[in-house]
Amino acid sequence: MLYHLKMVESQYDICIIGGGINGAGIARDAAGRGLKVLLVDQGDFAGCTSSASSKMIHGGLRYLEFYDFGLVRKSLAEREVMLKIAPQIVHPMEFCIPHQNAVRPAWMVRIGLFIYDHLWPRKKLPASSMINLKTHKFGKPLGKNIDKGFTYADCWVDDARLVILNLKSAELKGATVKNYTRCTDLTRSGQSWTISLKDMKSGHDDKVSAKVVINATGPYVHEFLKTTNHLMNDTPTLRLVQGSHIVVPKLYDGDHSYLLQLPDKRVIFVFPYGGYTMCGTTETDFSGDPIEASATQSEKSYLCKALNAHFEKQTNPDDIVWSFSGVRPLFEDHETDVRTISRDYRFYQDRRKDGALLLSIFGGKITTYRTLAEEVMEILRNDFPQLRGKWTDQKELPYCPIKLITDSPDEKDIKYFIREEWVREVDDLIWRRTKWGLHLPKDKLEQVKKMTQSLLEKGDRHDAE
Repeated sequence: MLYHLKMVESQYDICIIGGGINGAGIARDAAGRGLKVLLVDQGDFAGCTSSASSKMIHGGLRYLEFYDFGLVRKSLAEREVMLKIAPQIVHPMEFCIPHQNAVRPAWMVRIGLFIYDHLWPRKKLPASSMINLKTHKFGKPLGKNIDKGFTYADCWVDDARLVILNLKSAELKGATVKNYTRCTDLTRSGQSWTISLKDMKSGHDDKVSAKVVINATGPYVHEFLKTTNHLMNDTPTLRLVQGSHIVVPKLYDGDHSYLLQLPDKRVIFVFPYGGYTMCGTTETDFSGDPIEASATQSEKSYLCKALNAHFEKQTNPDDIVWSFSGVRPLFEDHETDVRTISRDYRFYQDRRKDGALLLSIFGGKITTYRTLAEEVMEILRNDFPQLRGKWTDQKELPYCPIKLITDSPDEKDIKYFIREEWVREVDDLIWRRTKWGLHLPKDKLEQVKKMTQSLLEKGDRHDAE
C-alpha cells in the first residue's frame, strides 16, 4: 500500500534538509527553543554517513598529532555532556594501545595521552596508564612479541540510534520530521523560501515555505546546492573520504577495545560488537554517490592484515560476516594527506540580496553535533531574535521502550518502530533502528523481515492518511 505522509503545516520557521546527526541535532535544539521546524531526508534517517561511523564519542586522540587542540578540547567537553544526556546509548570504554615502537616512540604516545587526559576535566572516565601486556589481561589475545602497551578511555555510541533519539526529542518539542521526502526545488521569495518536496514512496508532491533553509545533507551538501541552483563563486567544496569497517568472528573476550598503530602512520580501532569484533576505519578518497559506498577488497585485506599483525587469532577476508562504509564530508583544504584534514565543521551563509538565509554545513563529526547545533542557533538569532537560550546539554534524550538486543522480537516490537520511529523499509528496522540483521538467527530474521514488510504494506503507521 502506498500512502502519503501529510505535512502538518505549510509554513515553518526553518526547514532542515538532511536527517543525519547534524540535521537531527539542529532540529532538536531549534524545536526546543520555540521554532516551528520541518526536517526532511530523501532516504532514511542516518541512512548514509551517520550510521556508518566508528561509533565513538571521543576527543580524537590522533588529532593531537596534527596539533588540532581546539577540536580535541571541544570534543572532550562534549564527551562529558553525552555521557550525561544519552546514558542509554553512550557508554565508557577502555582502550588498549599495543606498542611495537615501529611508528611513534613510547615517550611520544605517553605525552599525547597525558595531554588527552588534561585538555578537559574528566568526571567519569579513568586516566591513561602504561601497562605490561605480558601480564595484563588486555595482552592475552595479542601476539607474543607485543609486551608494552597503554590504556586510555573514551566512549562508545550507537550512532544511528543517536540520530533517532534526537529526532524523537525534536518531534516531542513540536518538530515535523519526514524521511523518504526529497527536496526537489528551492526558490527564494524575498524573506522566505518556497520548498518543493516529493514523497519518494508515493510520488506525491508538496510545497511548503520557511524563513530559513538549512542544508545539512552531509556528503551531499555541495551537490544539493548545485542541483537547486544555489552554488556561489565562493561556495566551499568537500573532500569526500570513504571509511570502511569489517565485522569478523570474535577475536577476544571482554568489553575493552584496541587502537592499533600501523606502519603507514594510520590508526584503526577494534571493538567488541554484538558477539563479534568490529575493525575500522580506512580512509580513501571517494567519488560517486555516497549511498552506494561499500568496502573494497583492498580495504578488507588492509584491515585483516592490521588485525593479523596484532592478534594471535588470524583473520582473512573470507571470515568477514559484515562490512559497511560511510563517506565523510571533510572540508576541503587541499591537503594531500587525508589524515591531516580537520574533522571540524564550517558554515556557509547565503543571504543573497539581503533575502532569506540558506545555511550550509560543511564537515563535522558525530561527537560535536550538539555544539554545531548551538552555533547554528546563534547564527539564527539574527532571523529569530526571540530564540530561547541553550538547553540541550541539560535535558536527557528520550529512551526507547523496546529491547534492542533480543533473540525474539515480536509484532508489537516491530509496530513500535514503524509507528514511532519512522520505519518505511525493512532495512530501516534491521540495520539502523536495531542491529537485528546481524544479531538474529537466519530463520528468525526472515520472519522479522516478512512481518515488517506485511505491516508496511498495510500502511500501519500513526501519521499515514
